[in-house]
Amino acid sequence: MADKDTSKKGFLGKLMRVISGSPAPAGDGTEVRGQFAPKVKDPVDVRYVQQFTQNGGHFVYCGTKAELVENLKNIIAEHELMAIGSPDDNILSFLKNEGIPNILDNLKECDTICTYCEALIAFNGGIMITEHQAKGTRIDDMPNYHIAIGKTSQLVENLHGAMSRVNHLYRNQRPEKISVLKGPNDESVKIASADPNKNRVLFLLLIEDSF
Repeated sequence: MADKDTSKKGFLGKLMRVISGSPAPAGDGTEVRGQFAPKVKDPVDVRYVQQFTQNGGHFVYCGTKAELVENLKNIIAEHELMAIGSPDDNILSFLKNEGIPNILDNLKECDTICTYCEALIAFNGGIMITEHQAKGTRIDDMPNYHIAIGKTSQLVENLHGAMSRVNHLYRNQRPEKISVLKGPNDESVKIASADPNKNRVLFLLLIEDSF
């Protein structure tokens, strides 16, 4: 248990240093490299979180189920979300069973949607979802507040990696509708004349696959 807690603290500390731009503390085991040495890439999880937050997304790491529930309640309270729904019956059941407030069955009456996702794309900080998460709900028709629950195994480098995941998962019936959610500060979103992501307030709760 102690090893898991230590690993978690190291993960979060690493993320916060990269996001804030702070240098790594001395004596943390980081290799000292010469001025002209090739730049070492940060791990994919760090690069994803950095890009996602730069794009205006709200990131929360949840190490346990209890933290996931607590963070969901905090998001709802802090952002005054009045009606949370999901096209996924499994998510709705989970939210209700865990006592998450302001849950409605009719998504059309909600100001917030909660979904799972297919992939988390490091190079653009995007969240890929397909018809398997949307369940027939068009991206344009989704509420502006979107809470996505992603897993650490869903982190990929780029769109090619995301599509490879989709093709592997759905070999016999590849989804026809595939979308990438992005924060409002993403450059492609800002320059587009019309984009459903323009007014999106995007949250990512990242959980471990061992949940």
